[in-house]
Amino acid sequence: MPAPPSGPSSSDVAFATPSSATDTSEVGKIETYSFAEKGNQLTAGTATFASGEVDFGASLSGDQAYAGTAIRVYAPGNTGAAPVTAFNASGFTKLKIQLKSSSDGVLSIKLQPSPVAGDGCTATAQAIVNSTLSELVIDLSDAMFPLPDYCNGTGSKVGTVKAGLFAVDVINAATTTGSHNLSVGTVKLAP
Repeated sequence: MPAPPSGPSSSDVAFATPSSATDTSEVGKIETYSFAEKGNQLTAGTATFASGEVDFGASLSGDQAYAGTAIRVYAPGNTGAAPVTAFNASGFTKLKIQLKSSSDGVLSIKLQPSPVAGDGCTATAQAIVNSTLSELVIDLSDAMFPLPDYCNGTGSKVGTVKAGLFAVDVINAATTTGSHNLSVGTVKLAP
């Protein structure tokens, strides 16, 4: 097999390019979810799509021990239901993802296996963001995507998830009273 041509992004592979608030150009689904310690104090918004990005937010009427507002983009060809087509990302070393939040400065990125890790015990990175949609490039390594501390070392590590990447979750885990939002644009994988 010939070597890929050199260049800034010629060998990137599109994982999810939002084409609406619920679908990607790669025939994957986009879903949103939110959670809070006191569920009755959470009001979820509606996902919207504009300028190539999906926006979603929620409001908390009280401080929480834990909470989250999230956008999940599924791998190409996945609708979120069976049959599942796992995306083999083993040959890639970087995740390129466009993110922003106008309410908070840190978002979590979870690489989801199939079935998804409902407890969140899967490879998770932290991304520093601002109110301008920007592409972040993150190494697909255990150092950048460790398991959350509360998992006590149990869960899906990067190497395992890469072989069957089912979805990428972006979570705004802010727990304070008020509105919290996030936006996700294109998600790509790079060698």
